[in-house]
Amino acid sequence: MVNDEKLLELFEKMYLVRSFENKIFELAKKGFVRGSIHLCIGEEAASVGTCLALDKNDYILPTHRGHGQELTKGSDPKKLMAEMIGKETGICKGRSGTMHIFDKENNNLGAQGILGAQFPIAIGVGLAIKLKQLKETIVMVYFGDGTSNTGNFYESLNMSVHWSLPIIFVCINNQYGMGTRYNDTCKIEIHKKAELFDIKSLSMDGNDIENIYLKTQNIVRFVKKESKPALIELKTYRMSGHSAFDKRPYRTQEEIENWKKHDPLLTLEKKISSQNIENKLINKIKDRVTNEIRDAEKFALESNYPSKDSSIENEA
Repeated sequence: MVNDEKLLELFEKMYLVRSFENKIFELAKKGFVRGSIHLCIGEEAASVGTCLALDKNDYILPTHRGHGQELTKGSDPKKLMAEMIGKETGICKGRSGTMHIFDKENNNLGAQGILGAQFPIAIGVGLAIKLKQLKETIVMVYFGDGTSNTGNFYESLNMSVHWSLPIIFVCINNQYGMGTRYNDTCKIEIHKKAELFDIKSLSMDGNDIENIYLKTQNIVRFVKKESKPALIELKTYRMSGHSAFDKRPYRTQEEIENWKKHDPLLTLEKKISSQNIENKLINKIKDRVTNEIRDAEKFALESNYPSKDSSIENEA
């Protein structure tokens, strides 16, 4: 079990991610976010519980639904929100939008719009870490259940084992690849695919953040000590559609309502309350996050769009 202080930290990170996503959806409905945006509402425990187990020097390759991973790794909510509405003050100066966020300061090597493209990149990063003999550094690569059916996935599992690379593959299994259930495309559980390559793997409830955090810490220690890959499968559920405005016609209302009962944020809040942690501490966290999101929105909306000339600048 984790102590009360860590439980509150986990809750604050999850509450930040949920609040950020809700605000981005609101901005998208108002037309400030152009194009598709993919939210991770309902998946917060999977991102926060794994990413918070990493050190500052560790690298991540987030998914296209990776705002929770980016925030947990340390990205500034102000700059992240500004990036998503294309402002010059964004992390990538408004050039990447939501799906290609890169944050050098926090060792975020960038999300990929092409599903599965992150796997060969992870192999390259893992190999670089090994060749440079960075003993206390790993790369954590995130992916969804649908992406585990791509050829890149199997090839990368094989290469990670063959070269003994310090990579943790994290599958956020939210049950659906776009509108298709995973079980309708493959009958093998994702963590068992890794076992075929003799990769240390485990499958967990993706909404149980305490368990995710504790077991991910163990996996991180194993990968750093042994310089071998590992895989974590987290079974969760995205409350929103594939993209923000997807009406989810492929799901039943009964299914959606059932998963709402397992909302990771509400579950953790109830647990904290049951452990006699003062409610005022939870309320302080909520107030702090609310102010942080309000400041991020103000910063993003008041920032300027890139000028025409600056949009074609090259930086050394």
